[in-house]
Amino acid sequence: MNKAMIESYLRNLLGVVLALVVTAMTNAGVASPLELAASDWLVVANGLWAAAVPTLLRYVNKKDPAFGLIAKTVAAEVTKKIEVAAETAKAAEKKTAPKKPAAKKTTTKK
Repeated sequence: MNKAMIESYLRNLLGVVLALVVTAMTNAGVASPLELAASDWLVVANGLWAAAVPTLLRYVNKKDPAFGLIAKTVAAEVTKKIEVAAETAKAAEKKTAPKKPAAKKTTTKK
């Protein structure tokens, strides 16, 4: 797992847990999450796996370049292209580097 995937899961988890807590509070008719029954908290606990579903869908999507199954391949290709471009730029810079003109000899008449 990479950092982007974990962050995505945590965002989904926060949204799911908040939605389930608010729904449970509304259904139970209570004003605070501290007043929820154990059965309500079991429903909220199911949000732990439910929040992983969108992240897992993105992971198995072969076309998702963020952190899908092709993310490493895409990252490697981009890195290689950047390295080639940097090497080409350095080679071109060496070829076109301006040469300093040779100092002219000056003689003074006496």
